[in-house]
Amino acid sequence: MNYNYNEIKNKVENIVKEACYSEKNKFTHTAWPFHIVPVVEHSMNLGKKLGADLEVLELAAYLHDYSGILDFSLYSDHHLHSAKLAEDILSKFGYPKNKIEEIKHCIVSHRGSVEIKRETIEAKILASADAMSHITELADMFYLTFGVHKYRTGEGVEWLKNKLDKSWNKIMPEGKDIVKDYYDNALEVLNKALKRIN
Repeated sequence: MNYNYNEIKNKVENIVKEACYSEKNKFTHTAWPFHIVPVVEHSMNLGKKLGADLEVLELAAYLHDYSGILDFSLYSDHHLHSAKLAEDILSKFGYPKNKIEEIKHCIVSHRGSVEIKRETIEAKILASADAMSHITELADMFYLTFGVHKYRTGEGVEWLKNKLDKSWNKIMPEGKDIVKDYYDNALEVLNKALKRIN
């Protein structure tokens, strides 16, 4: 099947970016520069090192949170809804069905809080890249904690430390090598705050 990957990628990128900048996005516009873009970057970096299918990885990275960005009420099952939306979008653009299925698997299995076995290197990389972005984009994680979720200082610091610990545990060894310094620095800041609170 003939298809123009760059054309499809650009359309997908624009669809997700537009959703991120919509007033309806509860995570606000920072989801684009501080989450989606870093997940794509981490995915491509690891994908090149590990010989993954970069098309599958890049499209999955753009679309992995799409449903939750469109409608926060879908967030608890956004891995399932985003996979379905990815299939609808990519089918419409004439992308190959076998690659769509691989993308759906990446999206369905990307969450650390959901026990779904990651069967492919692309799925393992996307899950890692998602978690890596939580660690490398600490400024926006503070915004998510205190600006979006409206936690007070003590409960927010505990929530964020727990989220970063879970994220760290989700990252493959090759990803941990990349973000270890970021993680150590984040823990230093959060542990100092916890000492003051407790």
